[in-house]
Amino acid sequence: MSHRSLSFPLERLAEIQTRPLDFRLLERIPLTCPEQTWPLSLGPAVGDERPMVLLDTETTGLEAADDAIIELGMVRLRYSPSAHRLVSVEATLSLYEDPGRPIPEFITRLTGITDAMVSGQRMDDAQVAAFLDGDPLIVAHNAGFDRPFFERRFSTLDHLPWACSAYGVDWSELGFESRKLEYLLLRLGWFYDGHRATNDTLAMAWLFHRMPAALEALLVEARRTTVRVQAFGAPFDVKDALRERGYRWHNGTSGPNRHWWCEVDAAALGEEQAFLDALYHNGSEQAHYVRRTAWNRFKDTL
Repeated sequence: MSHRSLSFPLERLAEIQTRPLDFRLLERIPLTCPEQTWPLSLGPAVGDERPMVLLDTETTGLEAADDAIIELGMVRLRYSPSAHRLVSVEATLSLYEDPGRPIPEFITRLTGITDAMVSGQRMDDAQVAAFLDGDPLIVAHNAGFDRPFFERRFSTLDHLPWACSAYGVDWSELGFESRKLEYLLLRLGWFYDGHRATNDTLAMAWLFHRMPAALEALLVEARRTTVRVQAFGAPFDVKDALRERGYRWHNGTSGPNRHWWCEVDAAALGEEQAFLDALYHNGSEQAHYVRRTAWNRFKDTL
């Protein structure tokens, strides 16, 4: 597709003016413009600002144990926890790393990252640690994916709190049919060049800047203590009841580790245990419970 075909159809302006309800205008997210500089104020300071880092990785595949990060993008922000809004964009960081093997073709097609771009590149551990100084809240749009990759590569930075902007916000309650980042912004009238780590994080920043209600929901979720309920020993005939309750099946790496699981608010654990006991014999006693906060949530897929 040519650049011309992607440009705004100025020749249709007269038609747009006659049928304005049949058209939508999309604008490039200003934070993603190449000429943008930092720091950038997004609003007046409140006085209680805290650091936040939006993070995204591009990788050679989907498995943190087998694949590797080839691009790390981060955006450092200041936010007010009392006003539930972003105050400023402080800095960005974009780093490449050579995985030591060819990048799969489908990853290059998806991200535009080639072997030549990462050849001989190495992410600077000290630079990454300095960017995360002050124990910021790290936010990723799929933290269950990004956190294991990040902490496998930067094992000394595994003590920071994380939140997920995809699953830590009830986007349907806010009127959206999908949690995909590009879709959320398109619905709001904005576009950007996706599947590059820094652009994705800047797009996240703009999303929360334009939707403070979403940022507030994310912060509330990040402060929550939940319990991962792992329902072991459930007989086959209760699977439909578990699924209807919101449980998901985990195959595990071995037969004994297979179980159903869900995550509930810590205050609702007693109610969940009563449900399991009513569903099958000693359901709550056979279950395992993992207490989760922002400091250990998303460390692995379970």
